[in-house]
Amino acid sequence: MTEQKRRERFMVLYEPVHLPFQRFCRARTRSAEEAKDLISETVLKAYEKLGNLRDEKAFLSFLFGIASNILKRQYRRAKFKGAFDWLKAESIKDPNVNPERDMDVTFLYEAIQKLPPVYQESVVLHFISGFSLQEVADIQRSSLAATKVRVMRGKLRLAKMLVANHDHALKMIMS
Repeated sequence: MTEQKRRERFMVLYEPVHLPFQRFCRARTRSAEEAKDLISETVLKAYEKLGNLRDEKAFLSFLFGIASNILKRQYRRAKFKGAFDWLKAESIKDPNVNPERDMDVTFLYEAIQKLPPVYQESVVLHFISGFSLQEVADIQRSSLAATKVRVMRGKLRLAKMLVANHDHALKMIMS
């Protein structure tokens, strides 16, 4: 296959899944910039490994798998880095911050980031990317029952975190 045909084939596969894939990456990362980096790295790897794709209908799953592997590798590498300074990180101004952004969505994304990666991925795929439980199971290469458990546990943990955040905010306002 010529390089031009390979590029065209990739774009035909990528165009229809770009938005759900972009939402997945944004939900799995801490910032829009990290999401862009994840998308770029994933698209590059997917293009390089396009020959390994057996079924074109599974292209989105192919992308999710690559992105998940990249994130897992980053989590493993993060263990060997120095301590993270939250105060310093929070003081850095992000030029992409939109003050109009709905705070509930911000709290939700922050809570999602605090979930263990296995729950995080399941919750994002099901609730944010809109996949059925069976599709999530297929993407994660797990049983439907295990996927249902991960989604439910992730949802319960999210609910607890969001309620705790809400209660804390009320106490701060009332005091």
